[in-house]
Amino acid sequence: MGDPSASNGAPKTGALSVCSLPSEVPVLLDGIATGKSTPVTLDDLTAGKHTVAVRLVDGKLISRRVTIASGKTVTVCLKQLNDEERGQAMVIALYTVGFMVVLVALAFIDRLYLGSFDDLTRLIIYIACSGGIGSLAHSIFGYIEHQSKNDFDLSYFWWYILRPFIGIIYGTFAFLFVAGGLMTLSGVSVDTNLFTTKTVMFYCALSFLAGYAEHAFSLQLKELAEAVFKKEDSN
Repeated sequence: MGDPSASNGAPKTGALSVCSLPSEVPVLLDGIATGKSTPVTLDDLTAGKHTVAVRLVDGKLISRRVTIASGKTVTVCLKQLNDEERGQAMVIALYTVGFMVVLVALAFIDRLYLGSFDDLTRLIIYIACSGGIGSLAHSIFGYIEHQSKNDFDLSYFWWYILRPFIGIIYGTFAFLFVAGGLMTLSGVSVDTNLFTTKTVMFYCALSFLAGYAEHAFSLQLKELAEAVFKKEDSN
């Protein structure tokens, strides 16, 4: 049977459980004071994305973007980072910037160290660096955004650490899929000579996008895998 609320057009709702450190601070939802303090559970919230925040004693806001699911309770805990956690956040920042510098340097000094490699190998190195740079660009954007909102979540620590490697892998295989003809881009023709300036720029840009938008590329990979390995009808 379907959801009765969906059949009569009623909006789907869920709940949000909010805690904080320190506790007993005012809670705001989508920029509006709720009149309640932590810990608290906010009921009958419309399903979808919301911004929950708490106002600390010094007036500082700590916010978090959450997605409310129909009929479910989402739990979120908002707190200020302590000295150790701020140190971990700084490690993420230094690691991200340092990795970016390494990849940019590797892409630009190829003629000094990769001169003995063939064109295809050099192209793959360019593409791998571009995928990693794309992923790191997204990491830097996310880091700055969440630090500015004071809602940086250290549970994503390993996401920041592993993301450039994911970008390198995704960027490289995006090139292999397109160059091999397995994945096509509508309206785009690629020169059969893989090492023309125009083609190198195209593949590096494609790799950058695959690294930057790794979630969207993951969904594309899932569709591709399902199309390639689909089960045949038993009949």
